[in-house]
Parts: sequence; structure tokens; C-alpha cells
Amino acid sequence: MQAAKKAIGEVELDLGRYELRRFGRRVKLEKKPMELLIFLVGRRDQMVSREEIVKKLWRSNLFIDTERNLNNIIRKIRTALGDDSARPRFLETVVGKGYRFIGPVRVIDAQFPRSDSSQRGVARTDNTENIGDRSERSSLAVLPLLLAGKATDDHGLCLGFADALVARLGNLRDVDVLPTSAVLDLPLDVSASDIAARLGIRFMVHGAIQLSKGQWHLSLEMFDAHLQTACFTRKCDLDMSRLPDIESDIARQIAGALNRPLGPVLVEQRPRYSRDPLAYAEFMRGYRLSATGDPATMEKSIQYLANALTRDPGFALAHATLSLACTTRHFEYDPASMWLEKAEFHCRRALEIDPELPEGHVARAFLLWGPSKNFQHLEAIAALKRALGLQNNLPHAYNRLGTILAHIGLLDHARAMYERGSLFHPRKAVSPSIVQVYVWNQEYDLAREEIQAWRAESPGNKYAIYFAPYPAMMTGAWDEAKVLLDEALQLLADDPIITSLQGVFYALTGKHEQALDCMNRACASPKSFGHAHHTYYQIACILALGGQRENAFAWLERSVSSGFACWPFFLKDHCLQNLQGLPEFELLVSSLQAKYPDHLGLL
Repeated sequence: MQAAKKAIGEVELDLGRYELRRFGRRVKLEKKPMELLIFLVGRRDQMVSREEIVKKLWRSNLFIDTERNLNNIIRKIRTALGDDSARPRFLETVVGKGYRFIGPVRVIDAQFPRSDSSQRGVARTDNTENIGDRSERSSLAVLPLLLAGKATDDHGLCLGFADALVARLGNLRDVDVLPTSAVLDLPLDVSASDIAARLGIRFMVHGAIQLSKGQWHLSLEMFDAHLQTACFTRKCDLDMSRLPDIESDIARQIAGALNRPLGPVLVEQRPRYSRDPLAYAEFMRGYRLSATGDPATMEKSIQYLANALTRDPGFALAHATLSLACTTRHFEYDPASMWLEKAEFHCRRALEIDPELPEGHVARAFLLWGPSKNFQHLEAIAALKRALGLQNNLPHAYNRLGTILAHIGLLDHARAMYERGSLFHPRKAVSPSIVQVYVWNQEYDLAREEIQAWRAESPGNKYAIYFAPYPAMMTGAWDEAKVLLDEALQLLADDPIITSLQGVFYALTGKHEQALDCMNRACASPKSFGHAHHTYYQIACILALGGQRENAFAWLERSVSSGFACWPFFLKDHCLQNLQGLPEFELLVSSLQAKYPDHLGLL
């Protein structure tokens, strides 16, 4: 009996904090092992098949060696639990079938404490229900409104109303409000409970609008997935001339139902959208398409956003969104100077019209951290901090912060930014861009796992394709590396970032003539617009491995001066081993340490 009591107190799984503890001390566990542990504990004492686990963790086994990855994840769970596969106390293997969680564990739910009224499960319609004194975090999403009745065009109102609430609720204390981008592609024919489960949230705001006799009517509720009931409802007419006031009023009521005050900045902010209904509609069409990353779709998005600004030149959010779209186009696939000029103009106008617009500061950061501005790391970090200080649920801001911090060697802080941004993704998924941290910190098992999941989710993503050969190359898995490189060359033909990576592969395997040929072809190519610094770094590696120390160091300096200054990786990367004893190499590293001190990553 005493042993059982001790075991129960030994392991705690805190779902609210996404944390595993043993004897009261936190045990570090990576994302995939934690997901699997939660899944198995939820099916306690039942056998869960390997097929179910694969579907749960990866949704697809495309590009994934599920056997090796699953074995590795199970090993990490057992290590975290202090378990022995030969004499399991917690995790039992069902040979040839799957796994069964058998051990005692205290599960702390990811819900707020229930108040007396919420325990009764009564949904009030006077908009005043008190959800209780909440000391734990939870998540909330706002869905685009449904269009009811016979109306066929809401002029962007369905999406815009939801996005305005997201912006106003963004800084609620202890509530992680998902951005609008997280809910754009959700199906409309499933229940509120199913959508909440799919997003991994507790609270979901949803509703509908209907046009009747020339008047729009709104019906809205906030659904509590824990209590499986509505905890806030509102029905009203929509006076389009007072839309910002109505949005602010409803945001205050939702915050009140959650026992969370709205911050003064959010309450007093400028109207988020144009009062011109056609400008509003064109903006919403462009906004919906702006996050896809697909060149053809991005072109349509840019045109819609430009149309909105033709109708309303004072529409600050449209300026900021168009600036970011033009910057992305210039950085990723079209280096024509016109896109950069447009991006700079619209960013400047956005901040002239509304200096407190979070998206305006994000757009400025994306411009500052690019080749045209020679990657102004510190200035871009400051702009992103300003944006997040105004509205903290901007996942692309955390993602860009993580990428910048990784490029200047602050890898732990970069990891923290990616993880903090995960609060604003469905099911708290970490951005796959964290692969940069894993690769440059030489955490190759983690890198492999993340890259495989990334490619399963987005098979054509060029960053996943680029990073895929790296772990194999750096661990001597030459056959695997060659297969992945050949695939990368087929998908991204003649891109110098891939050609130079192939050169590193040849240099590592002693084929120096082929390596130099790759280097020369990479230097002759005009492609790889935003990422030339990685090509320069890989050229430095080719030359260093070939014994050309002076030329190698010059290319390394060029890499640093054009944006890639990850000095901890320089010290670890065996491709640069021939440079690591040079006085000028040591001086370069020490100067980077001084320029980018550790406290820069703190928010």
C-alpha cells in the first residue's frame, strides 16, 4: 500500500502547464514524446496499437521512418519516467501490437477551476455568467461568422468581425487567444465541441449573421468545451456605422465572462478596418490569401489588398498586410526591386496612420531583417518586441524572433521564442522552423523527427527540403544523405543553397573536385534571393574541408556580414575544424559574442 501511494505521488502529468513532474520536479520531455504520453495516459490500461500512435503523432507516414522514430520516442518516455522496459512500472510493450500505460500517475487537467455556477452547467443569456476565479491558462479561438439565410455576400464581415475580436482579446491575462490564421481552414459542418477538440482549446466563440429586410442581425455564443455548454451568448442588430463600437463592447463582455479585464490599449485602439464596405471586402479577400506562401495565390492577395487601398488610402492594416506580402514575395521568390519599394512604402504609411498598429511593426521587422537592409538583427528584434508588447498573440512575430535569434547564435532564446509562439497555434504545435535550432545546436535526432513531420505536413516546403539532408550528412549516414540531396536537387533545381550543400557533401566524402565544381556553380547562380548567407557559409565549409583556410575564412566573414552569425555552430561544426585554431577565427567569434550578448533574447 505504501509503495502504491509513493508511486502515485511520484509522477504528475500537468496538462495545463504541458509538463511532466517526478517527485515535484519538472522532467524535460520533448513535444512528440509528451504528446504520446498524454495520449497513452488518456487510454490508461488499454492497449494502443502502433498504427493508432502513428496516426496520432504524424497523421501520415510519408517521408517518415515510423519504426525508428516511434522506438526513439518510447525510449525517451521511459527515460523521463525512470522506467525499465524489462520490468515496466509505467509503460508496457505489447509485443508486435503496441503499448499500454499501466502505472499510477496524477493527471492535472488543463481546465480552470469550476465555480458553483459553472458546475451546474447553466448557460446564461444575460451575458454576465462568471466562469470562476481562474489561476491557470487556457486557450480561446474566435471562428469566422456563418452566413445564415439567403444572403450571399457579407462584404468580409464574417471574417473581419472574428479578426477584430481576436485583436481586442489578444492580451487577455492567462488566456491564449489563437490568431485568425489558425481557424481559416476549419470545416463549417462540424460541432463546436469537435472544433474545440481539434484546436486543443477550451473556449470557442462562434456565431452567425443574417440579413433580413435590409438589416444585419448577429447571434453569438462562447462555448465551453470543458462544461460542454454555452457560457456567454449575445444577440443584436448590427449597425454597420457603429461596427467598431459593437466589436469592442462584445470583446469586453467576453472578457468579463472569463473574469479577465481588457487592457487599456486594446479598449482604446483605433478602428481596425475601413468604414468603406468595398475596401473592407477587398481587404478580407486579400487577407485570407496572404498567409498561403504560394506564389500564384500571393499575387491574387496583393491585388486584393491594393484594391482595398485604392478605395481607402487611410486603411492602416491594409498597408501593413500589403507590405508584409510584398516583402515575402521579394525575399522568397521574386527579387525585383519594385516589390521591395512597395513593401517599404506601405510599411511607412501603415505606421504613419497608426503608430500603435502591431502588424505595422511586424512588417517593419520583416523589412529590417532582409538582404536589402543587410539583416539588421538588433533593430528587427526591437520592432518585433514592440509588436508583441502591443498584441502578444502574433505567431509569425515569435517565429521571426526565433529565426533571428538562431541566426545570431542565441539558440536557447530562439527555442524559447518558438515554444512561446506555439501557444497561439492549434494544439500548441511548435513552428517547424525550430529545425534551425536543432541543426545548429547539433541535436540531430530532434532535427530528423521535426523535418520528417514537416515534410509530411508540407511536402513541397523548400526549407524542409533544404534541411532534410543535414542530419544525415553531419552524422555520416552517407547513403541517406545522398538520397535526400538528390531529391532536393530535383525539387529545387540549380538553387545555389542546395548546390553548395551538395558541395559540402562531396567535400565531407573526400571528392574535392566535385565539391569545387558545386561551389563554382553556386557562385554563378543568381537565385536564392533571401538566403545567400547560407550559400556563403557552405562555400566556406567546402574550402575549409579542402584545406584553403584563408579563402574559407573570407567566405565565412561574408556569411556573417550578410546575416548568418551563428557563432556557437561555427565552434561545433567539424566542417570548419581547419579554421578553429586561426587567431582571426577566434577574434570573429569573440566579437560576435560581444555584439549579441545572451540577454538580447529576453522578452
